[in-house]
Amino acid sequence: MKKEYFKIILIFIIAIFLEVIIFNITSYRTLFGNYEELTYVNPEYMYEVDEKVYLRIDNVNTEIVSFKLNLKEFEGVTEYKLYYSDETSSEYFDLTSKNYISDLEKSKYIPLYLSGDTTSLVLSINKDIYVEQHFDKVVLNEKIPFEFNFFRFFIVFAFFILSYFIKNSKIFNEEYSNKNLKQEYILLGIIAVFFVLLSYINTYSSSEIDVEKMEGDSKFNFAFETTEGIYNKDFVDSLKNGKFYLLFDGSEEFLNLENPYDALSRSGLDRNLDYKWDTAFFNGHFYIYFGILPALLIFLPYHLLTGNYLKISIVIFGFSILIFILLKEILLKLLSRYFEKIQFKNVFYFLIILCSGTLILYANGMSRVYELVIIAGLYFALQGIYFILKSIESEVNKHLNIFLGSLFLALAVACRPTDLLVSIIILPYLIKLLIKYVKKFKENKINLFKLIFSVSIPYLTVGVALMWYNYVRFGNVFDFGAKYQLTINNMKELGNRFFSIPTGIICNLFSIPKFTTNFPFIAHSNELTTFYGYYYIENMIGGLFMIAPICFSCFYIFKFNKMSNNKELKIITNTLLIVGSIIAILSIIMAGSNQRYLIDYSWMIIISSILIFESIYITFKNDESKKILQFILGIITIYTFLISIASGIVSEKEQLKMYSPEEYYKTKYTICFWE
Repeated sequence: MKKEYFKIILIFIIAIFLEVIIFNITSYRTLFGNYEELTYVNPEYMYEVDEKVYLRIDNVNTEIVSFKLNLKEFEGVTEYKLYYSDETSSEYFDLTSKNYISDLEKSKYIPLYLSGDTTSLVLSINKDIYVEQHFDKVVLNEKIPFEFNFFRFFIVFAFFILSYFIKNSKIFNEEYSNKNLKQEYILLGIIAVFFVLLSYINTYSSSEIDVEKMEGDSKFNFAFETTEGIYNKDFVDSLKNGKFYLLFDGSEEFLNLENPYDALSRSGLDRNLDYKWDTAFFNGHFYIYFGILPALLIFLPYHLLTGNYLKISIVIFGFSILIFILLKEILLKLLSRYFEKIQFKNVFYFLIILCSGTLILYANGMSRVYELVIIAGLYFALQGIYFILKSIESEVNKHLNIFLGSLFLALAVACRPTDLLVSIIILPYLIKLLIKYVKKFKENKINLFKLIFSVSIPYLTVGVALMWYNYVRFGNVFDFGAKYQLTINNMKELGNRFFSIPTGIICNLFSIPKFTTNFPFIAHSNELTTFYGYYYIENMIGGLFMIAPICFSCFYIFKFNKMSNNKELKIITNTLLIVGSIIAILSIIMAGSNQRYLIDYSWMIIISSILIFESIYITFKNDESKKILQFILGIITIYTFLISIASGIVSEKEQLKMYSPEEYYKTKYTICFWE
């Protein structure tokens, strides 16, 4: 015990050392150096270019180790940049720009590592800052303040402590038991961490956060001027008035178009005033082709009760919390059922990978209707799977759980039509149960009828309702309106989609993330393999196998099928993989490549991969081999977790940076201590 305490103290000391010495390294050169401090209140005005003002400080002629910008009566964030000439050249070199944050002291300093004496400096700032007289002064060689960042210290300390306990603690190295409360608390701790990350990304990535600063009728103008307003406001207004089409008439220019589905013909029209972008236009009306269920279940009741319009980001946040909880419960049920002995450390890793790889944080980084219907569909699908698993593991309320499972799986289709395929996962179980009840029909007739009604009633009720909904809108019970989209291409005429499958597989599954040296160290990539045809791709971060490398376990599926003696395990593993692959291919054919599309099927492929990985892991008899495999699993876990956080910060259009620059740059400068 004393030895353990000593190691914890040592970890604490290391964390202190990193925070005090390493993470404050830019301070020490100025704190202990003897440099002449120079102040400039009125630098020479040079010129103005692209809304930037350039100010020059000439005849410095001394060594400069720090630059400080002081602004007065300014709140918020503004970019500034420095150019310099030193003993190496009379020409100016530029430095990386920095962002001034009014309430973050270190953002006002730039540590400089120039050559010899500096001849002159040029400061570039936004024109508004200069014109509105926010500029105060520039100070050279002022000591960069020391800052003990408690949040950064806690994260580093927690990481080292967790790493130590994972390796040495008994609880991580013993078998998993669903009756072990300590293990349950640790797993709940993982969910809590994702809850915190979810709160941060969702809150600061929402465009609607600025709406709260507005008053009166103008309060919603900003929030609903983009595409998302067509669902949580326009569509809600339509439903309130008993209409399935939007209460909006297109302009004469739009209505007179020969082919309104041709994006080029709409190029001169306003996508909000002349027509509604990304709606389905049919027989003179604009329809929402996104799933109706969230609107009926949440947005409309909220509006009727309060008179206000509910923010999409709030609903996505709520669904996301439930999804994380369900992912945990589903994973534990599967692992407990199919593996008699499984090390808790593996369970710990698997849960982090599953929560990270399903890209829930990414969806919360840009809360719009696109992400809403995907996240809502995922929640209902997972809730359905959860109830089915409950019916498998217990005879108590078996048919009630089947009914609830069938109901939620059917409702998922009312959010996302492709989620109908998720129901294939439960077919082997239902067929097996049906055969069992038929064989015992003479002994117990009621069970067969219970099974039939518990499955058929939910699917028929929801199915008939959706068919009627489609028929009323588009005159076809199977038409959800996708082909009438007013989007970037003519969906009615777009053909030859099957030939895009290889390109889509590379993009959606195997595209390598574009890592950068700038925070958050990952960027979008829209690069395609050679394809002589139209293929939609937008702001991909990385293919599923590349952001969650555990998916490579899928390539052992044939070996897994040969060595596993558990028929039920093989069925569920193969079914998850097959259904996930089918949805992935359909996504490629029907839509293309966008990071959010991966959310539809990533969870299935990851869970299947986890089951394959663990099945292979337990076959290893050598402890050293197991340790190596476990070490690899640990690296995969850290990598997937970090990619998940970075993808949430970047999102599809860097929403967090756009709408909450202060929080974004505070996070950046906390991590990028060298800046």
